[in-house]
Amino acid sequence: MGSKTSDRQLAPKVLFFLLIMFMSSSIVNSITCQGALNVLLPCGPFVVFTAPPPPSEACCLGVQTLGGKMTTMEVRIALCKCCKNIPLAIGLKPERVQELPKYCKVNVNIPIDAKVDCNT
Repeated sequence: MGSKTSDRQLAPKVLFFLLIMFMSSSIVNSITCQGALNVLLPCGPFVVFTAPPPPSEACCLGVQTLGGKMTTMEVRIALCKCCKNIPLAIGLKPERVQELPKYCKVNVNIPIDAKVDCNT
């Protein structure tokens, strides 16, 4: 059994490795679903509640980068579908994901909700 500290440090890395494994690799305007997740990798500790608010500067930079890629409806729909495929069972906290745009001061132009219809 590992220590609490090492488990907390390892959890975000395991989480995002699993996310990448589960995601499709459909291309979205020169960014794949896996590429989008890679950009958001620094957000791992924040979205699994191992780091207190606000998210790190590196996390916000990733959110801003991804927000800048959402220039067309096609891209927004594809990234919405990508995000919906993330299994919540691996520890991702939806409320923390929903807080990212607010903390990072980015308008992502898509609802961040697992129940949303991405095609509308």
